[in-house]
Amino acid sequence: MKELRTIIITGANSGLGFETAKKIAADHQYRLVLACRDLQKANTAKEEIVKISGNTNIECLQIDTSSLKSVEEFVEEFSKNHDSLYGLINNAGISGMHSGKSIDGVEIVMATNYLGHWYLTNLLLEKYHVKKIFNITSDMHNPPQGLKWRPVKDIFYSDNSDRTAYPYSKLSFIYFSKELQERLDKEGKGTLVNSFNPGMMQTNFAGGPMPKARVNFVKTMMPERFGDLDKSSTALATLMMDDSLNIKAQYFDRSVNYKNSSPLSYEIKNQKELWDYTAEFIKEWRKNK
Repeated sequence: MKELRTIIITGANSGLGFETAKKIAADHQYRLVLACRDLQKANTAKEEIVKISGNTNIECLQIDTSSLKSVEEFVEEFSKNHDSLYGLINNAGISGMHSGKSIDGVEIVMATNYLGHWYLTNLLLEKYHVKKIFNITSDMHNPPQGLKWRPVKDIFYSDNSDRTAYPYSKLSFIYFSKELQERLDKEGKGTLVNSFNPGMMQTNFAGGPMPKARVNFVKTMMPERFGDLDKSSTALATLMMDDSLNIKAQYFDRSVNYKNSSPLSYEIKNQKELWDYTAEFIKEWRKNK
């Protein structure tokens, strides 16, 4: 019997994560792990996915990506029952309207959207040979008002009063994807790491569906930023499942086609600085926990 391919999707109980999970589950050679903060919502999502797809190889595990301890606990629990991992979709996130600090003292948006996933990915790569990794970014990594890079320490400890935490977190995901790919290539690993922009969609991401007026405004005034949930989730599922799509270190835009991300996202100095600061932060946290 052919071994099942296991895929972890963070934030899989709603929105892009849920729709992508449904599409992947339709192919019964895949086993899905719905990695969610709220297990009750995750189990509700699981029931619907099983009902629709007939695929019973769906598992729910708890993770809060804003907490490094929660990330460690997730990996420990996952590794008890899984000998292999085919794919990882780092999708969980919160909007830039949030403010405050994570339990580890980092600006909450950056901690949830970027730092927790950085740690999750690296912990999993210590244990598994992962074939495909997709980091869910946003075209807001290049916001209409522009974005200038700051010292990483300032980004990690921002109060988000200027509402730039979300763009920085999504830009950081692009830097992370490129730097991780470069490092894995040097190690001779066959892992493919990419970023995926689903576009601005009418989901529960910001605490509830976008009002119709807001949807129409985005469609009319910023059509290049609007995304269709069905089309984006179909593209993401296809990219994860299609063995012929062996592409790496690219920015996919709402489809199976990639394009250039912002000019700022190609600044290698920023990319290296971010990795080094993040790695040192994790090292110090592990030493002092």
